Amino acid sequence: MASSASLLAFALLPPQIANADEEPIEQQTPAVTATATAPTSTRQIQGCPKIAKSGKPSNCIGTSNIKQLDSYSPPWTFDVSPDEAFARLKGIVTSDPSFTIVEIDADARFLAVDVKRLNTVDSMEFLVKGDDQVVIFKSFEKDLDNVIVSDFGANRKRVEELRKKSGGVFSVMGAGLTADSYDGGAAGKRNGVGGQLKAFYGLNSGQGYEGVFE
Repeated sequence: MASSASLLAFALLPPQIANADEEPIEQQTPAVTATATAPTSTRQIQGCPKIAKSGKPSNCIGTSNIKQLDSYSPPWTFDVSPDEAFARLKGIVTSDPSFTIVEIDADARFLAVDVKRLNTVDSMEFLVKGDDQVVIFKSFEKDLDNVIVSDFGANRKRVEELRKKSGGVFSVMGAGLTADSYDGGAAGKRNGVGGQLKAFYGLNSGQGYEGVFE
């Protein structure tokens, strides 16, 4: 009877206790799940290329060109959630029939479009960065290697027009701010283009621009 009772008690034990010598399956599952759901987005937007030939038009603007004032454009800022900002950006683009969506990466919040301009095509790339609450972008003539005629500011104007269509969701980074806003300045001497760029490049913290202006 004692032996039968022992066998019955052993059979009623949970599997992880009854089979103490075997590794529980539950201990192996979390590691597999974590690997499968790990973020893999490495999206970036490259800056406009430097003009190799003097006098050649660039027909390109980008938020990464902080050392090239002629092709630099400050990022946009936003106060809504990154997902809402990306949704608003997509809404603006899809509502304009002159834009053709080339790629949408919702996980990375990346958007690429083409737009017809006279006898050529321009491309635009946008990346909504939730960590800094900014939208970085690049707008350029698609065949940059064979650019001959200036776009007369068309790419820059188009970017600004898109921003204004957001209904106030997107603002120009650093608008109304200069380097004085972060570290002071004597008689407003830092209120020029360099000061504005320092404010732009500093993102939300106002830091990180020093190396650019060494």
